[in-house]
Amino acid sequence: MILLKNKSEITYGTYVTKGESYRRETKMRKHVFSVFVISALMVLALASFTPSQAEELKIGFTAPLSGGGMSWGYGTLSGLELAMEDINKAGGLKVGGKSYTLKAIPYDSKYLADPAVTAAKRLMYEDKVKIIFGEVGSSAALAIQGVTEPNKVILFSNSYTRRLLGPDKPYTLRWFITNVEYAGPMLAYYKKKWPDAKRLAYFYPEDETGQDMFSWEKKVGAETGIEVVGFPWERGTVDLTPIITKALAANIDIMDMNGSPPGEVGQMINILRQMGWTKGIVRTGGSVVFDLLRLCGKNANGVIYHEDGDFDAPKCAALVKRFKAKKYPAVSPNAMMFPSYDGAMILFKGMEMAGTVDDTAKIRDAMLSIKSFDGLQGKVRWGGKDTYGANHQLMGPAFIGEIVDGKPKIVFKIEF
Repeated sequence: MILLKNKSEITYGTYVTKGESYRRETKMRKHVFSVFVISALMVLALASFTPSQAEELKIGFTAPLSGGGMSWGYGTLSGLELAMEDINKAGGLKVGGKSYTLKAIPYDSKYLADPAVTAAKRLMYEDKVKIIFGEVGSSAALAIQGVTEPNKVILFSNSYTRRLLGPDKPYTLRWFITNVEYAGPMLAYYKKKWPDAKRLAYFYPEDETGQDMFSWEKKVGAETGIEVVGFPWERGTVDLTPIITKALAANIDIMDMNGSPPGEVGQMINILRQMGWTKGIVRTGGSVVFDLLRLCGKNANGVIYHEDGDFDAPKCAALVKRFKAKKYPAVSPNAMMFPSYDGAMILFKGMEMAGTVDDTAKIRDAMLSIKSFDGLQGKVRWGGKDTYGANHQLMGPAFIGEIVDGKPKIVFKIEF
């Protein structure tokens, strides 16, 4: 081997000449330099690279999150948020080539129209939402509608009033069935259970929700052979004893707590039991069973109630477990979460189909094009045209339950 004394010369192999050594050295230096430059550029690129994050998509929400109706509010909110949680865990909502992380923006409407309108305006003008979900109170929902419809903001509500839906309200939808659909089957059930019953006392708050529900049940009662007698009360009434006393003196066979929020229902049942009432007590509308168990204890035994879901169904039980794990206030699980979850999923599916998060007309039309949806408790579809003039209401199952030995028990399923 020849050892070259010049330090600039590098030997390769076992034998090279001085010229060959120079050429090979130069080639190697160029190669090393190229590798260095590429590596440096890669390091700089990696240092400056931030993985693209999904854009946040806000969905507005209003409902009573305090007061007597707060369990309805959180039942509704939980269905929306649990649906969002499932979409987000799956990688976000994919719309128009983008991925969105869903987020609910909730406001407490306090079951009143003025706070609801204030919330809707903040959601639209400050939070820039295109969709408002929820709102249990009929007065509140109708008030919000005066803001959402002219601005083409979708109101996807669950208030009971028949005035909520119609062909003249194209941006308003409802995600669950109301007493208009299930009151007939329920009163038929009461008549079968108490064939001699002739008069039913109907307790309701003197507002849009209560008045609309009372007028419908009175109509259905006449068809069923039961006279429905109204006993209205003002929201905010602290002591409901006088209204109960008035009903007890009216030759009543069945007491119906319909139209009243959970807190007031519990109070009325306790008053009735304390006054010795042993005949039928029913709740023809609005999920309240766990509130009754909490507020009434043994006084709730024998109460027959409407329910929005079967808590023992596997998918529903799994959702309730997730509800309890969330940091909501101390409210009982409410079955409104089940149709709320289904409604939210249909909303998100409609947005994906429409390919937009901004064009509410396209989102609405895409939602309404969904002929059938596999919900938590069976098939869900759009309906309501015969009653409201537009197929803007989701139709799912309803249930009749009875509290037996301190436990709720589903005794009948109503299919539509």
